[in-house]
Amino acid sequence: MNISQESNGEYTAIIHINLHESDYSDAVNKQLSDYRKKANMPGFRPGMVPLGMIKKMYGNAVLVEEVNKALSEALQNYITENKINVIGNPLPNTEKTTNIDFAKQKDFDFYFDIAIAPEINIKLNNDIKVPSYTINISNKELDKAVEDVKVRFGEDENPEVSEEGDALQGKFIEVDTEGNVVEGGVENSGFLKYDDIQLKTIQKKLIGVKVGDSIILNLLNATKGESKVASLLNRHDEGDEKLNSDYKFEIEKIVRTHIAEIGEDLYKKVFPSKDIKTEEEFRNLLSEDLQNHYSRDTDRQFLGDTIKELIKIADINLPDEFLKRWLFESNEGKITKEQIDEQYDNYARTFRWQLIEGELLKEHAEAMEVKDEEVRGKVAAYFQTMGSAELTPQIEGIIDQVLSNSEEKRKIYNDIQDEKLIKLFKETVSAENKSVTTEKFIEIAQQID
Repeated sequence: MNISQESNGEYTAIIHINLHESDYSDAVNKQLSDYRKKANMPGFRPGMVPLGMIKKMYGNAVLVEEVNKALSEALQNYITENKINVIGNPLPNTEKTTNIDFAKQKDFDFYFDIAIAPEINIKLNNDIKVPSYTINISNKELDKAVEDVKVRFGEDENPEVSEEGDALQGKFIEVDTEGNVVEGGVENSGFLKYDDIQLKTIQKKLIGVKVGDSIILNLLNATKGESKVASLLNRHDEGDEKLNSDYKFEIEKIVRTHIAEIGEDLYKKVFPSKDIKTEEEFRNLLSEDLQNHYSRDTDRQFLGDTIKELIKIADINLPDEFLKRWLFESNEGKITKEQIDEQYDNYARTFRWQLIEGELLKEHAEAMEVKDEEVRGKVAAYFQTMGSAELTPQIEGIIDQVLSNSEEKRKIYNDIQDEKLIKLFKETVSAENKSVTTEKFIEIAQQID
């Protein structure tokens, strides 16, 4: 076997593989011999079919299979041994690889196009400046948070007759225009809040009802919200005409919430480990909680902004035509060449970041290493935030089940690696703190470059 490489562009090359009969003949003969041992043909004892007959029946298919195996192995070994950092995967060069006749040839010449990654020379340092956002919680947001907490920690009762503001639990049953139940129609149990209703005429229908009563209403007209109706009926298919049907709502329970009063009892329920005496202290802690809630979003924005800045600084040239061809061929008809051209800037940004990330992972290998116990700990932490301080054998079993899903495990691994990247960037580049409102941050996060 002879393998050579010829440059045909700044970041592209052609690999030529010349296979000789000796490179694949042993494997072909072994495969045919195995076929013979397993062959069961009329007139011959098992394993005694003449080899010539086996060759006539299977020889060409086995030859093609073994040549392709030898070719794939040789190509991969050559790239690995010569430490060629390829982008994408090698593609067959159909102009040079011609006139392959497996029935007549003993030696074969194959040519492959490859894209070679350019050298990346980028160092993380304080000269790289990236905005790091902190969200200022407005008084309006804080007031809403206080009201939400008062409702969440309030006490419920189930009165006999409903009043304004009560919520009703019951079953929605599809009816026709005359109020008759539709045979085979939609039925679902739901929880309808007084405040969900936008029409005053329908709100009045919810006042003064008792358990066992029923009312007819069009949920879509009443709530003015398709997603709300879809949730009430548990029907989430787009364009579902049943969302606009009339429904009989059979009342099964009336729920009246008495909101909690501001005071030390509420403070203790919301923050059991804190000794809070004043409403000001309570509001300050709620504000901190809201900021912590937003911290994941601001961290993700910081990560994205840092990546964007590193791509700009690195200024990486790519073999664009090869990558467009690779995207087209590797997607096997799932995307057109026109779509690739339209979206190529996004693809190119991804390629550039992958090259930069690869260098960072090598340069900061220790800081970026994700260990198995960290992946497991990430899953375990979820159960602990749900209130289970102790990892019981049952929970350990659930964790094992989650991690047995390779796709889910890879997702968790990537999340941890992103967290490590954020930490690395915050320690090495200049994170310029910018204080913004929630609305402004949402506006920034929605910007598309």
